[in-house]
Amino acid sequence: MKTVLIGLLKGLGGWLAVGLLVSGFLQSQYGMRATDTIGIAIFAGLFIWAAFGLFVSSFDRWRERAAILGGLSGAALKDGKQAVLLGNIEPTGAPLEAPLDGAACVMYSYEIYYDAGQGRKRSVTNVARGVGLTPSRIVNKSGTYKLLSVPELEGESPTLSNDARIERFLGYARRATFIKREAAAQERMTQWADDDGAYCSDVAYVPFDGADKRYWVASQQHVPVGASICVFGLYSKAKGGIVPSATVPTRLMTGNLKDVAAKLKSQVVTRAVIGLGLLALIGAVVLMNQA
Repeated sequence: MKTVLIGLLKGLGGWLAVGLLVSGFLQSQYGMRATDTIGIAIFAGLFIWAAFGLFVSSFDRWRERAAILGGLSGAALKDGKQAVLLGNIEPTGAPLEAPLDGAACVMYSYEIYYDAGQGRKRSVTNVARGVGLTPSRIVNKSGTYKLLSVPELEGESPTLSNDARIERFLGYARRATFIKREAAAQERMTQWADDDGAYCSDVAYVPFDGADKRYWVASQQHVPVGASICVFGLYSKAKGGIVPSATVPTRLMTGNLKDVAAKLKSQVVTRAVIGLGLLALIGAVVLMNQA
């Protein structure tokens, strides 16, 4: 929990620092009063900090791609440092059943949301979400490593139709215990800090009984038992695996080396382009404000 709070504070601190720099720039270059810069400094600071985060993330993905293509994922892991692990994932506990398609897996995450209308009248709201992880290990030529952190998942999607997924979710919901929306933020922080390799939670944002399910959309990702995967995260020699960290988020991608490298390349380009777009937007807003 402490590491999660540190990460949140760093994010807020970065936003504040950039906002102050924007305010100072507007005062020195355009002669604006400090009080007149507050609104645009908050807005611009948020977008510039987000763009910076995207550029950093893009660079990190480029480094990860270079690492796996260069064979570094098979090198000896360093205690307390970021690790890249390619291998097959095996459950050391009982395999899970993915809620929306019944697939046997070591991990799943799902989301149900309400999506109705079009254009300005479109409404998208959360209905439910959940995640499950069974104790697992990553096996490759260099050894066996525990997965002790709940990763951000980039996995398989169910092949069933949306209607079939909704029906399976409703059946699952009758058996599961859901956390209410008021505790959703706390549950997310608990998930990020969990370090025993076993986790399960379900969050309900609205009552299911009587809800209009015609506009529900169900999505799910899962990691099949024995799948080829790549895990990025913080390695702990003492615990023998990947552990939670506020500065090194744990991520899991399914696929072999070629598949993972292709996904990372796409993320490098996409995040860099979005970051440039945010900076262009901020520049246009500042120019319009001074016109």
